Amino acid sequence: MATMVDIDHLNDAISLALKGRGAVSPNPMVGAVLVKGRRVVGRGFHAGPGRPHAETLAIRKAGADARGSTLYVNLEPCSHTGRTGPCTTAIINAGIKRVVASVQDPNPTVNGRGFRILRKAGVKVEVGSMRREAIMLNDAYFGYYHNSRPFIVVKTAQTLDGRIATANGDSRWISSESSRRYAHQLRADADGVVVGMGTVLTDNPALTVRHVRGENPYRIVLSGSLKFPLKCALLDNNDDFRTIVAGPEKEIERFGRTRKAKDVILWKIRRDRRGLLDLQDFLKRADDFGLRSLLVEGGSRLVTSFVKAKLVDKYVAIVAPLLLGKGVEAVGNLNIKQIAGAIRLENVSFDSDGPDCHVVGYPRWEED
Repeated sequence: MATMVDIDHLNDAISLALKGRGAVSPNPMVGAVLVKGRRVVGRGFHAGPGRPHAETLAIRKAGADARGSTLYVNLEPCSHTGRTGPCTTAIINAGIKRVVASVQDPNPTVNGRGFRILRKAGVKVEVGSMRREAIMLNDAYFGYYHNSRPFIVVKTAQTLDGRIATANGDSRWISSESSRRYAHQLRADADGVVVGMGTVLTDNPALTVRHVRGENPYRIVLSGSLKFPLKCALLDNNDDFRTIVAGPEKEIERFGRTRKAKDVILWKIRRDRRGLLDLQDFLKRADDFGLRSLLVEGGSRLVTSFVKAKLVDKYVAIVAPLLLGKGVEAVGNLNIKQIAGAIRLENVSFDSDGPDCHVVGYPRWEED
């Protein structure tokens, strides 16, 4: 059973893991702390693909003190060789006697194998302390392997009465400057950010990361029309070749013949039985492309389509203390007739940020 000392060191590991936020995908955020006696002898965190793993860095910093120590880590140590060697081998060779980990790695290449290898080598392994916190830390990573598709985060910046814009489309700025920094962190956390054509026409967004440190995600326009404005930041400012246009086959072929399509990645998305873009086909294209997490920023029609399809894994609402009355709804008609049929969020958190409130929750989808 974990002691309060164990919990403190796992908290330290999770704090270290957060230093890799926005840089580690498709890998998870991992922090490691080595303790000998009552002394921390090594710390490390994973900084990105191809970089040393947290456990390896902690062992290097500990040197000879690693022998006989306890390793605290928020995720099961890897047992396979990718761009780096297996952490289990490094742990065993260093003479670490005990490993305290929060949760098993859902990646099929690990998924308990790391723990089995360590135990077979005589290392004492304890699993489960701070499990919930560890999963929430890497919710997109766990969600990807749980659903076998990209993890979908919906973000809306809305008034207290649920409007994302006035009736004539004005939306700048509903949220505060500090909330916009938070929104940019969400972009940095995602592999791709998705908008519909309505948002392109109304806001002409850049969809880049500007107010925080982090790499730009792929910028995706998902639309059935592909009727872009003459001046379009997503097409005009594409020096990093990260703009993706996704739409029906005929519209993609037509757009592909235009000058605007130069250096743009094109995805053909099939239509469903109703003639709408098939979101499952879109997510398969994103998965095949290597995108593990997507941030859906709007507009209302696109957000509503993801909600209706039960394809929202995490909902983030930035709520400003404003009232608009008539305006553009954050989420459109879901055909819900009774409160009992409302979509409920779990593991909800509320954080104040200047004048705004950030509400984060995970929809609980009932089985059909």
